[in-house]
Amino acid sequence: MSPYPLDPVDATGPMRLVLTAFPSEAAANRAIESVLRARLAACAQSTAVHSRYWWKGRLRAEEEVVVVFKTVPKRVGALFRHLGERHPYDVPELIEIDVPRVHPPYLAYLAETLDADSPPPPLGGGSARARRPVARRARGAPRLGQTRARPRHRY
Repeated sequence: MSPYPLDPVDATGPMRLVLTAFPSEAAANRAIESVLRARLAACAQSTAVHSRYWWKGRLRAEEEVVVVFKTVPKRVGALFRHLGERHPYDVPELIEIDVPRVHPPYLAYLAETLDADSPPPPLGGGSARARRPVARRARGAPRLGQTRARPRHRY
C-alpha cells in the first residue's frame, strides 16, 4: 500500500488536469479518442517528450508522448479507471492536478461539454466576473497607485 493519500484533501478548484505518458503517438491518439468519446474529458493535448526514468533497477531513456486531459472534478475517478484499464504500460503514470482558477468562459465550456444537464458554474453573484472583497484603506494611507510626492510635469 502506498504511504501517500489517494484522495486530494486540498483539491478545491473547478477544473482538473490529468497527465499521463504513452509509448507512441498512435497509443496516445487511441487513448484520446476513447476518452473524448466517453465524455470523460472535454479536450486533450499531446506532445512528444524525451523521458528518463528508473524502471526495474535500470535507468531508461525513451521517447514518449505526454497527454494532458482537461476535465471536471466529478469525471476524474472515471477517467483514472478508463485510462488504467486500457493503458499500455504496466504501471501507468496517472496524475491529477487541481486547477484553482479558470477563465469563466472556459469553465462554462467544460460544464457544457461534459455535463450539459448541470447548472452553469458559479461566477460570483451572477456576474461574468468573480468579485473580491474590498479591503479598507487605513486613515492617511495613500490610495492604490498614489504616491505621497506630487508628480512632476515637464512642459
